[in-house]
Amino acid sequence: MGLDGDFPAARISDPADRVPIYSGRRVIGHLGPADGYHSAATNVTCRISRRNGSWYRLLNPAGWDPTALTAYVSAGRTYLLNEDCPHPMHDCVGNTDQPGPPWWRDLVVTTAIVGTGIAAAVAAQRFRRERRPRPPFPEPGPPPDGPGRGS
Repeated sequence: MGLDGDFPAARISDPADRVPIYSGRRVIGHLGPADGYHSAATNVTCRISRRNGSWYRLLNPAGWDPTALTAYVSAGRTYLLNEDCPHPMHDCVGNTDQPGPPWWRDLVVTTAIVGTGIAAAVAAQRFRRERRPRPPFPEPGPPPDGPGRGS
């Protein structure tokens, strides 16, 4: 896939990284790593901000997946090239797309990790807690004489 010089391009920030390209919640491809077998950059048209980060909309999503109508790449894991092109970057207007993994998934994972840590701390505290001393054993003495014993 060649790049169009009339549009800005998003390029991976780390040459060894693999940045997923999303069509909705589904991964349809990856940018990188920068070698002869993978594309490290793609043309983008606009940017959107969502709870799970900022995203660039791809110019040609059908180049990644023929059934994709829109596709997005993370703005946090890429940088822009050719920003002074004839069609500059702008914010996507009237866009209701939700690309990438859902933001609440990270919240659930974080909550599970923190909850496990708190449970482990409570269990460790109970394990280390000192037990109350037992009452002392009575002194051994003569056996009690009672009815039915000896005499």
